[in-house]
Amino acid sequence: MTSLTINPEDVRASAGARPAWLEQVAAYVQRAAADGEAVTLTAKRRMMTPEQVADAMGVSRPTISRKIKAGEIRAVKVGNRNRIPYEEFERYWRKTMGDLVELTRDELRDDLFGEQ
Repeated sequence: MTSLTINPEDVRASAGARPAWLEQVAAYVQRAAADGEAVTLTAKRRMMTPEQVADAMGVSRPTISRKIKAGEIRAVKVGNRNRIPYEEFERYWRKTMGDLVELTRDELRDDLFGEQ
């Protein structure tokens, strides 16, 4: 049987009495049971490559590599490759977006409400 991956944002965004991700888990376990298989649930830290982070942020991979080298983004070595924990990506994304909002706040206000 194949594996099933449930992402944290799916669980956090779930609504209703029985969310869709839970339905997926139930169906997976039922199929395994019907095939006489045991099911083991595990959790693993989600990691991203510098290229995945770059794509998500709309920048180049070398930019992300420079941010890692400068200590702005925390990465771990897996072999000789950098991997960025997903929660580190989220932290950096929030910081970057907060900085962008701060830099453009006055201009946005002027655009929306006229110069004050």
